Amino acid sequence: MNAKEIRTIIGIIVMVVKCSLWVLYGLPLVQNDSILVTTSNGVGLVIEVIYCEEELERKDITGACLGVEFGLLFFFYAYTFWILENVSARRKIIGVFCIVYTIIMHVLLSLQTKFDGEQSRSCMYIPFWFSIVNFINAGVWIAYSLIYKIDIYVLVINVLGALACASHLIILCWSTVKPCLSLLPKRVVPSPSDPVV
Repeated sequence: MNAKEIRTIIGIIVMVVKCSLWVLYGLPLVQNDSILVTTSNGVGLVIEVIYCEEELERKDITGACLGVEFGLLFFFYAYTFWILENVSARRKIIGVFCIVYTIIMHVLLSLQTKFDGEQSRSCMYIPFWFSIVNFINAGVWIAYSLIYKIDIYVLVINVLGALACASHLIILCWSTVKPCLSLLPKRVVPSPSDPVV
């Protein structure tokens, strides 16, 4: 198994952990009236686990990584529910942990393209429509976190996501327009010494 396959498996497992943490954050024992966070991340968790099962059939390391991951998640879930009796403390610890983990996950997954030899095409790595959809998704979650009651943890992570998508879209548009600008004819300004015909 080469290094690129290992990074792909780790990326999948990291996404499973992220969805699991946000499912925990949305549970009624942690955050009241956040069932939408649990539902949407639960669907993402099921999709990631199915995809992980496909990888598990081909690679032995995936099973070991999943075992470690579920062990750590079980420890975190147990610590959250048995040690922290105050719902407000649960919400703060899990919310901050979810934000920090999601930011680290996105940074590490974006660096994955750099390690795969994609430095020259890193802005082209994510398709334009995918970035548009992510930007709209972040906007919807920002609206969700502001409309009913302000959920600072969902708000912070989605504002950061919207900014990241917007910057990626700007870079992608600029890298698309820049070669077209070089094809335009250059304007030639005659010098005063040249005769006008």
